[in-house]
Amino acid sequence: MINDRQIRVFISSTFRDMQAERDYLVKFIFPQLRKLCESRLITWGEVDLRWGVTDEQAAEGKVLPICLEEIKRCRPYFIGLLGERYGWVPDSIPVELMEKEPWLKEQFEGKKSVTELEIMHGVLRNTKMAGHAYFYFRDPKYVETIPKNKRSDFISEDTQSAEKLKILKQQIRDNKFPVRESYPTLEALGELVLKDLTAVIDKLYPEGAQPDPLTREAMDHEAYATSRAKVYIGRESYYKRLDEHAEGQSEQPLVILGESGCGKSALLANWVIRYRKFHPDTFIIQHYIGASPYSADWMAMLRRIMGEFKRSLQIEDDIPSKPDELRDAFKVWLYQAAVQKKVVLVLDGLNQLTDIDRAPDLPWLPLETPANMRIIVSTLPGRSLDEIKNRNWPIFTVEPMDTGERRELIVEYLKLQARTLESRRIERIVSAPQSANPLYLRVLLDELRVFGIYEQLDERINYYLKAQNPYELYRKVIARWQEDYGKDSSLVSDVLSLLWAARRGLSEAELLDIM
Repeated sequence: MINDRQIRVFISSTFRDMQAERDYLVKFIFPQLRKLCESRLITWGEVDLRWGVTDEQAAEGKVLPICLEEIKRCRPYFIGLLGERYGWVPDSIPVELMEKEPWLKEQFEGKKSVTELEIMHGVLRNTKMAGHAYFYFRDPKYVETIPKNKRSDFISEDTQSAEKLKILKQQIRDNKFPVRESYPTLEALGELVLKDLTAVIDKLYPEGAQPDPLTREAMDHEAYATSRAKVYIGRESYYKRLDEHAEGQSEQPLVILGESGCGKSALLANWVIRYRKFHPDTFIIQHYIGASPYSADWMAMLRRIMGEFKRSLQIEDDIPSKPDELRDAFKVWLYQAAVQKKVVLVLDGLNQLTDIDRAPDLPWLPLETPANMRIIVSTLPGRSLDEIKNRNWPIFTVEPMDTGERRELIVEYLKLQARTLESRRIERIVSAPQSANPLYLRVLLDELRVFGIYEQLDERINYYLKAQNPYELYRKVIARWQEDYGKDSSLVSDVLSLLWAARRGLSEAELLDIM
């Protein structure tokens, strides 16, 4: 169960002649759709790359790769706006992009515009886009309303370009995608887009079908776990230790330790997937502290766990609202649940609990658990670990990766991004002691993935490896963000300040609204 209640729409058009349309949609139509989505517990987002590509990226030939990657992230939602202009035809396409998307080679030889390539990649080459992709063709007579000195921005550059645009429009019609022909004004376009996207929302997420708060919370935790389950290089001995605890007789929780970023959450997420597969009758609840706005509140966490017991195991008692009553009831409910079936409770990140009612000291967590229940927790050093040691609970430590595991992670993680590194560069990274931390290594690989100057790759690797831990590495990442996105503005510092000040985080839509 993954939290997929989101609609992220890519807007494709030529730029010069469609500025007014894009502005109108962003300022007047999309806010209405966002409000509708929020009322249905859906996350809305639109991708308008007028400001999403830096001058440096454009100079390095990254415009098309960025556009195609964003289209992939937005699938299956796509809006295409076409007037009488064909658009910019790139002089070249990066070799690595053509290797990743072989169909581009033929299209490049045919001198296709970025707009047409977006439409081909996003819609025409993907039959799954039916019902989620919409095209809006502006009335050709609109050009006559433009002052003559600006009209060149609204028509195709030459006869050949005009013919390509004509063929593209006919291809779209022939493929039976919804096409709204000849909209005359911005307001008319807005009404069409609002009507079409509202229909999509009503069909996929009808009023009254919103998940209840308990289900929504469970979806958030499942989504968090899924995000940690990709490219995990785990040791069989780790799985075996968790299996032994789940199947054994110990009535004390098992505690997972390890330095920050060592992969504790990833281990638990992958183990749960595996254990569920072989033990479908076991009732498993996984709770990742930090995965949702209220996940670090001990009362909200207990109420969520008890709510899952009530829903799935038909416990009839009411869930208390007062702290003392909730603590006492939780102990009783654990036994009531375990009487009915085997239960495994996974609690990740106890050190992140909000310090309310001494929650990090674990007064809410019983010293022992019922015979048919197993609890697995993870934490970093701090008050929770101090209390765990006082209780003498068994501790299992996740060790740093060995060199073989690091090599495997580098190869597999980059393979997801259609990237590879030469052996000598892999060995340079593997030989750095700090790369034994999975978080450090994945952040480093992500930074190398977006670095576009191949000739300077060795220098860049050495630059990042000067960071001795994830904290120092993130400082270099933030410096890169500032270089790419904040040279002449306070964008990066403003966004990070907002995230720092937000008690329970901010969604992408909330950040965009504030900014």
